[in-house]
Amino acid sequence: MPQEISRQEADTRLAIALERAGSAAALAARLGLSPSYVSDVRRGVRPASPRLLAAIGVRKQTRYIVEA
Repeated sequence: MPQEISRQEADTRLAIALERAGSAAALAARLGLSPSYVSDVRRGVRPASPRLLAAIGVRKQTRYIVEA
């Protein structure tokens, strides 16, 4: 069953994936992404793509909440 996680937890998952891959370049090559893009995502400069999120087992979902 899907579980909601925080942005911080998603960042932690990315950090673990980078550690397991050995480098941003290695993870990027495995996913067909540029190393600079992966580094930018890690630093919070750019948003993660669906491909990168899928690689860390995450799917982004936008929620809209009505304030009463």
